[in-house]
Amino acid sequence: MYNKYKPVKVITINKEQDYVKLSYPKLVGMKDRKVEEQINQQIRYLVGELVQEGSQPNVTTVDIRYKTEVNRNGVYSVKFILFYFIEHAAHPMEIQKALTFSTLTGHHYLFGELFAPNSYYKTRLTKYVKEFVAKENIQLINEIQTITDQQEYYLTDLDLVLFYQLYEYTPYVYGFLEIPIPLCEVQSMSAEESPIKQLTSRS
Repeated sequence: MYNKYKPVKVITINKEQDYVKLSYPKLVGMKDRKVEEQINQQIRYLVGELVQEGSQPNVTTVDIRYKTEVNRNGVYSVKFILFYFIEHAAHPMEIQKALTFSTLTGHHYLFGELFAPNSYYKTRLTKYVKEFVAKENIQLINEIQTITDQQEYYLTDLDLVLFYQLYEYTPYVYGFLEIPIPLCEVQSMSAEESPIKQLTSRS
């Protein structure tokens, strides 16, 4: 029997041409093919943007990889990392992006859609980020700013993970600054149709 809350089937698409090598997910076998194509189209679009981002003058290598972070209860969240190397540069550069979808409707969730409007989520999450940085004694190169609706994130089985690009708040050697926040701590702030609600339900 078909169960819409079961994980969707995901295959990996690998492509390589000249100095560009990429790997990205493709959802297959879904009951609603329109939803399937809607999600896959948005994944291909982001991968295309990352290829363009990496295709700068004197680039010798562009490598895009992905990791499925959660795939259950009608939620699919995936993280991408672009790696590119410019000739004579001191070190390679990396960019991280993520997408979170409803596998029931194909909707791509922006950060602001995760939370109820009057939950003061920006203030509360900014406080959480600052406390996490202080507790972990993370050395910053810029002061933490108030979270906005454009905050980058992905979801896992247990956490909402906020992330920041290289040099945004931390030096290159630190890597991407990631702040994992347990879903149980943000559940009360989440909107009724939020994927956070779906992941914390018993379905």
